[in-house]
Amino acid sequence: MYCFGGTFCLSFLFLLRSLLPGGSPFVARTPTPRYPDLYEASIKDLQDGLDRWEFTSMDLVKAYFARIDEVNLKGPQLRAVIETNPQALTQAAELDAERNKTGKRSPLHGIPILLKDNIATLASEGMNTTAGSYALLKSIVPGDATVAAKLRAAGAILLGKANLVIIVLSIFACDAEPTLHFDQSEWANIRGASTCGSSSGSGVATAIGLAAGSLGTETHGSILCPSSYNNLVGIKPTVGLTSRAGVIPISSHQDTVGPMTRSVADAAVILSIIAGRDNKDNYTQTAPANIPDYVQFLDMNAIKGKRFGVPRAVFTNNSITGNHPSINLEFNKSLEIIRSMGGIVVDPADLPSADEILYSNEMTILKTDFKIDVNKYLGGLKYIPTGTDTLGKIIKFNDKYKDLEQPKGYEGQTMAEATSGYNSAYYDALRNDYELGRQRGIDSALETHKLDALLLPTNGFTPAPAAIAGYPIVTVPLGFHPNDTPVRAGPNTVFPAPGIPFGLSFLGTAYSEPSLIGSVVASAYSTAPKYPDLYEASILELQSGLDKCQFSSVDLVKAYLARIDEVNLKGPQLRAIIEINPQAAQQAMLLDAERKRGKKRSPLHGIPILLKDNIDTEGMNTTAGSYALLGSIPRQDATVTAKLRKAGAIILGKANLSEWMHFRDLSLTSGWSARGGQGTNPYYPGADPCGSSSGSAVAAAIGLATGTLGTETVGSLICPASSNNVVGIKPTVGLTSRAGVIPVSSRQDTIGPIARSVADAAALLTVIAGRDSKDNYTQTAPKQIPDYTQFLNAAAIKGKRFGVPRGIFTNNAATGNDPSINVEFNKALDTIRSLGGIVVDPVELPFASSLATLQSNLAVVTGTEFKININKYLKNLRFIPTKVTSLAKLIAYNDAHKDLEQPKGYEGQNVFLYAESTSGYDSTYYDALRTNLALTREQGIDAVLKSHNLDALVLPSDGLIITPVAIAGYPMISVPLGFLPDNTTVAPSSAGSSTLYPAPGLPFGLSFIGTAYSEPSLIGFAYAYEQRTQTRLKRRAYTEAIPTTQLEDVIH
Repeated sequence: MYCFGGTFCLSFLFLLRSLLPGGSPFVARTPTPRYPDLYEASIKDLQDGLDRWEFTSMDLVKAYFARIDEVNLKGPQLRAVIETNPQALTQAAELDAERNKTGKRSPLHGIPILLKDNIATLASEGMNTTAGSYALLKSIVPGDATVAAKLRAAGAILLGKANLVIIVLSIFACDAEPTLHFDQSEWANIRGASTCGSSSGSGVATAIGLAAGSLGTETHGSILCPSSYNNLVGIKPTVGLTSRAGVIPISSHQDTVGPMTRSVADAAVILSIIAGRDNKDNYTQTAPANIPDYVQFLDMNAIKGKRFGVPRAVFTNNSITGNHPSINLEFNKSLEIIRSMGGIVVDPADLPSADEILYSNEMTILKTDFKIDVNKYLGGLKYIPTGTDTLGKIIKFNDKYKDLEQPKGYEGQTMAEATSGYNSAYYDALRNDYELGRQRGIDSALETHKLDALLLPTNGFTPAPAAIAGYPIVTVPLGFHPNDTPVRAGPNTVFPAPGIPFGLSFLGTAYSEPSLIGSVVASAYSTAPKYPDLYEASILELQSGLDKCQFSSVDLVKAYLARIDEVNLKGPQLRAIIEINPQAAQQAMLLDAERKRGKKRSPLHGIPILLKDNIDTEGMNTTAGSYALLGSIPRQDATVTAKLRKAGAIILGKANLSEWMHFRDLSLTSGWSARGGQGTNPYYPGADPCGSSSGSAVAAAIGLATGTLGTETVGSLICPASSNNVVGIKPTVGLTSRAGVIPVSSRQDTIGPIARSVADAAALLTVIAGRDSKDNYTQTAPKQIPDYTQFLNAAAIKGKRFGVPRGIFTNNAATGNDPSINVEFNKALDTIRSLGGIVVDPVELPFASSLATLQSNLAVVTGTEFKININKYLKNLRFIPTKVTSLAKLIAYNDAHKDLEQPKGYEGQNVFLYAESTSGYDSTYYDALRTNLALTREQGIDAVLKSHNLDALVLPSDGLIITPVAIAGYPMISVPLGFLPDNTTVAPSSAGSSTLYPAPGLPFGLSFIGTAYSEPSLIGFAYAYEQRTQTRLKRRAYTEAIPTTQLEDVIH
């Protein structure tokens, strides 16, 4: 009870409503985490699980090693991996520790990647780099290849080396041959089928989930062909986009290094890491000075309006090109898909040099380059046990050790040694090939037909023009050979065979990777994408869809506005939203345009957020739910609003609230405001939503926005979060600026996020926290605000100590708790113990016996501060149509406009009247303030934390604990704990007869409480508990309260 001046008592809703009994306990099961299937798991899937600590990078390495062990030399003996990294587990442990301590380096942090065995890795690490030959076994390289070093710097784990077609045979082999020190690799689905090469092991391993992704290399088809044959995405970059330094070479003019993955998105992530200039490879000096994040080009609409040419002369249905009627059939279907997506197909659009490309001088160039380049590579090695430091010596080694290097079926060596270096024949051949591939080849077709890309099946001679030109190709899966395909046996493998995949390739000019990536991802999403369910959609899920261009921020705004329209004033009439932003769609359009230009401001870029209607927002009303402030104009955005805008968030609208933050008259029903009407809880028709941030919590609970902001003086954020099955963070007073927020108390007011998950709440807090010269309380905040999402640690509870102050939470009417809450709370303590936490139960808060004093002093402090603070706020507004420039005028306005402000059932303004009677910062005020701060801080929360060596207190969110935490100005985080039983007797709420409480299925929360600025720890604890229990997912709102509009309904 909060007694003002000793003359009357005011009952905050979270105390009053607790007087009613509950029913039997609600029992819920703890769900098992949903682990990604490693056969298809994307980098994002794995990264999400690592971020949530559902598993670790060490777990991933162990799992991939076990998968390799199952099929590599056992069972089908696919022989895709030539060796594993003996340091992989150690590196994973170090990266796990780094993630826990400082966050992640990149999207590849802790992700296991395989490298083709011609890409050098540190000899000290224990892996060989041999190109599959015994001639280089145990040789010592001078260091990592540049691409390997870039992967390490990004936090990737180099899991091992992939098998390949032996490098010295690859130029001239008619059939793709294996690594000779590891034997023939096979296609994963047909025993003995050709894997294609030379990056065969990279293709097979990635196809069946032996790693998250892989790197291959290409001179002529060596990425494209195995990607096509193994149902993968492969990117052959422009020669010069990725460094070849430290890669065993064939040709400096044609070699390139690229990703092979299960999705375009994963390939784009890896390419973003490995691309860029390198002073050890002068070909890279033509690459863009600033390498973009290629993920930004994942645009589902990229094909629309673009022109694609089909050079039929390079792809015909005959044995010369190696194609097949089934490939032709699927290719022609793909052209129809391109047209259906708004693309323009120019068919045919032949290369002028098509007939000559098949008879180019490529072999002359490759043989010469190979001798020169491999001799240079071998000469740069620190040590070669076999002494094979030239091509000539490798040839002699192969002849000497035919049992190893030339067993039956794999005889023969290259003619490169016979070449005589860079002579006139070589330069003539090089000029001719560049002309065939570039000026009279790809560039000519693109320019003549005004094309954006060429389109061909990957099989056959498709790689030829891009290989000699040094131009990029991206291949994606196209189809599979029919089940009735006759099997044709080659010397060591079979092809064709039933079910073997084939791919579709997009070809472009030099450095056209951004547009090619966009085109292939659009074609890959030619079937309907899976849109996130807006009832539960997280910031991360929405951001992923926006990045992939599966939908836009404009689509999100349309969908959320349609959802609001369904349930706010129609249907269940939840009245959670007081007004929407008329500029929201336009702001979304601008943010979409920024994203397309490669600018993404923060994880909130393009994400719609709702603000409580006491947070100043330019272009919208800020009224605290009162007609007295309708049409008033603030001088600028509140600081938290400005921070959200700067981060790229879309201010979707304003959420309803208990009018004047429930400070006009505490007999008013929670969730009611004159402007917004009576808000109700979505978990039972007509139920109490709690307040004062009622609309913010209701909107977050059912997906009317991605997240919301609320404010708290005493319980106004924690209580509605608890009551609506969402997460609420009440920050330390001073962590978030109150500048531009309609105030109650400068000592206790704070602004915090309300969201459906701890992760989303942490992301929002990261953006809005920090010092502000317009709010001197923020000067005690940390100078550098961390990214609070780094504290999302599923192991955070382990080894930590949690105190349970039972004296302020017992099973009786005075504290507002009932048996069902007690039962779930005790289960929560068992969960904390199961997570490795130490529960100290009970611990006693010294102020538990002084609650009456705390409450009486609270009334003095908040009453005094409200009058001073509200008068200051009102006088600072640019314009108020009603001219209510003081609390006294506000009181008079309410009396003069009772039809608007005091309709039947919502009369009274006794708190306003009490506050107006106060006389400022006098001795009574200071005595009350000193006493309360001492009782709740050094003699209260801090004392019990210190005396029991505790990391936090833990209690149900309902009840009296809200008051001392509010007075101390300390942080508190509420997460879903449980639901009132289905047999709960419905009754009018003691916090206002216009709503109901208790009622079946109404949620309640669990709170973690700490000392000032302990948010990092509390976020970790709340996240660990949330991830283990997943309580929010155990019960949904009642059917009529759940909007049905989803993204697919607004996307046309």
